[in-house]
Amino acid sequence: MHRHLALLLSVMALPAVCRAAEITVDETKINNLEISIYNSNLALVKDTREVNLTKGENIVAFENVATQIKPESALVIGKDIRVLEQNYDYNLITTENVINELVGQEVTTVTENPTTGENMFDHAKIISANYGAPVLEFSYGIETRFPGRIVFGKLPENLRGKPTLTAKITNLEAGLKDLSLAYLTGGISWKTNYVAKVSDKNTLDLTGWVTINNQSGVDYRQAKVQLIAGNVNQVADYGVVRPVANRVMLAKSMGTDMAVAESGAGMPQQLSGYHLYTLPQKTDIKDNQTKQISMIEKNGVAYSKEGRLLSPLYLGGKYETDFEKLHPDMYYIMNNDESDNLGLPLPQGVIRFYENDVNGGMQFIGENNINHTAKGEKIELNLGKFFDVFVEGKVTAITKVSENEIKQTANGCRRSTVVYRYDAEVVFQNGGAEPQEVLFTQNLGKDAKIVSENMVGKAKDVDTHQWRISVPVDGKITLTYSAEVPMQEQLCD
Repeated sequence: MHRHLALLLSVMALPAVCRAAEITVDETKINNLEISIYNSNLALVKDTREVNLTKGENIVAFENVATQIKPESALVIGKDIRVLEQNYDYNLITTENVINELVGQEVTTVTENPTTGENMFDHAKIISANYGAPVLEFSYGIETRFPGRIVFGKLPENLRGKPTLTAKITNLEAGLKDLSLAYLTGGISWKTNYVAKVSDKNTLDLTGWVTINNQSGVDYRQAKVQLIAGNVNQVADYGVVRPVANRVMLAKSMGTDMAVAESGAGMPQQLSGYHLYTLPQKTDIKDNQTKQISMIEKNGVAYSKEGRLLSPLYLGGKYETDFEKLHPDMYYIMNNDESDNLGLPLPQGVIRFYENDVNGGMQFIGENNINHTAKGEKIELNLGKFFDVFVEGKVTAITKVSENEIKQTANGCRRSTVVYRYDAEVVFQNGGAEPQEVLFTQNLGKDAKIVSENMVGKAKDVDTHQWRISVPVDGKITLTYSAEVPMQEQLCD
């Protein structure tokens, strides 16, 4: 008996095992913030916060993370620490959430005396949250549409004022430490918009603006911003998106320090097949904000302009075809080369063209999309149709040139190969004040060939032939050509 009592006393004398106190580090503790933004509504956030840790187990609460955080991608890094557990708490303090947590508990109610205006206090139990319009049980009965106010004695413990990621970690040595938090979030993206100001017949000035749209649920203040150009692969798994998000890659990214150019958005750097642009200065990106930042500025970029028309003439039937007054598409062409004063990887976006009229007033002349364009790649943009240039054409004659020997087919019919010659005439007219070049393309079909032409063209491929026509000011020019086209014919008795 005495032995059992001594054992009980010794157990009671053991120190209690206490849960580690939570250490809250809000956004004011961030001493370095970086954000890498992708084109596809995705960003990698990397922030470093100073935390005073005790030796042993700590629970660190990183407040004010993005509401669209992908918790499975989060990573906490620090010297001599080991992360045991991570939790994302998104149950925020709202009227509905508070009521949901207090169902079954008693609260204080307040109504106003209609005669004196004084507050009248009572007590009721919340028996149903009812989506923020609680059902209350008073001593006198049940209220479903209580006309007064509800006073809560205290907030539920599991509600937070801001989205918070908590990490349970073990720490080897007490003291101030920098903990780095990295995570992927949705709700933030960027795109590029270009302005091309035509200077003269040969050059234009090109400006590129980055537009960042932040709907991620958090402000990013004094952030180093990097933009990733390219289509990053994303694997969807029950709503989980994991692009470039494995922990090894995230860990490496925490130590990345990209070089920054003195002007513009920084010289692009290659990153695993993509291009990375670093903005030259830290900036604030507020939640629900659209921000524009100058990215590219190139003056005197060489360009050319041409019309393009695909011939509607059909060379393959037994009937003559024609077309009237078709206006060629208007193309602006640039070579993304340093020799043409460009030579930069260009992110996809919309490019808008402006040009001064004869009175010096700037006018909008068209727009189009460009894809991600590598250095050395050609840019060809259709801005509409030429108003002053139009084309008419017709097949003037169809002649049988040859026919091979007749062959008997299995069904008793006879088949032969017949070659027809198609003579065509196309007239180009220009009513404008400048000469204009038009690239005219004729589809030929299999085994067909051009046998005569009054202007020298060239084969684009095995099925098409092209002519580059220079149409004079207020004049016209006529292209004639003939094509021989083999056709299979069948005759059945």
